[in-house]
Amino acid sequence: MRIKPRFSIVWWFFITGVLLLWGFSVGASAEELSIIELEAGVYYTVKKGDTLWDISNRYFNTHWRWPQIWSENQQIMNPHRIFPGDRLRLYHQLWDVPLTSEQPEIPSLINQPVMEARYFVYSSIHRIGFIKDQPVEASGRIALIKGDKNVKKTMLGQDENIYVTPTASTTLKVGDVYAVYRPPFPVYDPDMKNIFGELKNIVGVQYYMTGLIRIDESREGFAVAKIEKAFRSIMVNDILLPYEHRTPKIQLIPGMDNIDGKILMSEEGTGMFGDGSVAFINKGVEDGIQIGQTYAIYEEYKIDAMLDKVDFGSLLILHTEPTTATVLITRSDRSIQSSGKFRSSSSS
Repeated sequence: MRIKPRFSIVWWFFITGVLLLWGFSVGASAEELSIIELEAGVYYTVKKGDTLWDISNRYFNTHWRWPQIWSENQQIMNPHRIFPGDRLRLYHQLWDVPLTSEQPEIPSLINQPVMEARYFVYSSIHRIGFIKDQPVEASGRIALIKGDKNVKKTMLGQDENIYVTPTASTTLKVGDVYAVYRPPFPVYDPDMKNIFGELKNIVGVQYYMTGLIRIDESREGFAVAKIEKAFRSIMVNDILLPYEHRTPKIQLIPGMDNIDGKILMSEEGTGMFGDGSVAFINKGVEDGIQIGQTYAIYEEYKIDAMLDKVDFGSLLILHTEPTTATVLITRSDRSIQSSGKFRSSSSS
């Protein structure tokens, strides 16, 4: 008679342990699945008549997310030419929530305690460009696709092997990674024009990143490289600059008081832009601008002799130079144009 109680107790502990382990395993699997789903997103097959503009609006409730879709689907060489049967990967975004004074903490993926600091995750931080007040010396340039003898191909894609030539002051070493940019071109103050209506005041030069390359072979006078990432169509004569890693996790910090400036242009050079677009502003480190600050986008209204300023959006500082900065439009209730205005937010 003593055996039964012992036998029952042993089995009770055994069954309880199995259930606990099974429950932990199910919880861990569900947790792992949620992480995979968040990172992987979903796939969409392009249908006849589809455009990135329409797909963006259908899945993200805004047309202006199309540059992000394009950047994350590197098999699409031209965003204006997609075809039925193309598969697009639509990523979930941690930065879909507008940045406001009451923005919640970004939730932890594994239910860790929320940190006091607030962060904003921008997965495409590694591909943004910038404006410098003066051109900088390039490390080299793309000369030709390897093996391209008959037809001089000028537009290059990911995984292609290319020839690059260094500048006199640069040695291209095997294993080094370089960022590829379009040759810099001037950026003007959109409000400064001459009597003929032509822009006249140069703010700086734009560096438009097209991809990343890695040096595979170093020879006398040139090197062989592989295109590791093609963010846009890479072209012959694009220049090389040393690659500087940027973290996609941006700590949010208070903006400066009494800042009032201009949005110079969008990175893509479009006349109108909005949510999710990368743009440039005419304030930089010398003005107290830092990565992680947020500012309000506003519009002026004249009422008789009065002037009213109405906020309709917000921007986040992604990269800084001495006199300019690269920003992300995190919210815009209407289209933005070059010469848009931004200022210190009341919540900064």
